[in-house]
Amino acid sequence: MMALVAVLCCTQCQQEASLRTPRAVRFVPDPRAIVPRSMTKLAREANIKARILPRNSPQRRAAKRLNPRFITIHSTANHGSTSTAMQHSRALCNGAFTDRSWHLTVDQFMVVQNLPLTETGWHAGNAAGNRNSIGIEMCESENTRQNHFRTWERAAKLTAVLMKRYGLNLRHVVPHYHWTRKNCPAPLLDGGRPGVKWAWFISRVDYYYRCINGGKPNR
Repeated sequence: MMALVAVLCCTQCQQEASLRTPRAVRFVPDPRAIVPRSMTKLAREANIKARILPRNSPQRRAAKRLNPRFITIHSTANHGSTSTAMQHSRALCNGAFTDRSWHLTVDQFMVVQNLPLTETGWHAGNAAGNRNSIGIEMCESENTRQNHFRTWERAAKLTAVLMKRYGLNLRHVVPHYHWTRKNCPAPLLDGGRPGVKWAWFISRVDYYYRCINGGKPNR
């Protein structure tokens, strides 16, 4: 019995440690003048298409209520030429990913919403991340038409919209790395860790947030 209590306490401590807000990312703010727009307009620019998984799908049966405290950024690590946001959504709906789920998938053309933002997904690799964050997957397709910078820009716009909607600051925008030390999102990490590339992405999120917040940051 004592051993079980010790395990439970250890697990709880690990989850509480994971939920600590990370230190602010150092980055150079984009010096360009902001282009003011409403949150609705920026969401339209992100081009969000809803394609919600069926309620009885395996990925949603064990879902819990989600009150987002973090936004977790991933990359798919799927380089296939047809690995678009819509194709990943189809794969989820067809049961190809029975052990994982995430809220939104981004490619250079659109964002596809897979889960309600009020429900938990299985994307962070641990309970703390799953129970407290919205999961965003960025496509890594290597077809000749793919433009990764456009995908990252679209993800930055989406993230800014979600920050505004849920009252989150930049310190609560984290890479998958934050939860499990996994090299994800690999294209935006340096040597498997947040560095210059991640700081660049955060600067883009900051820019778009200021565009919908009267020029004021939320860092």
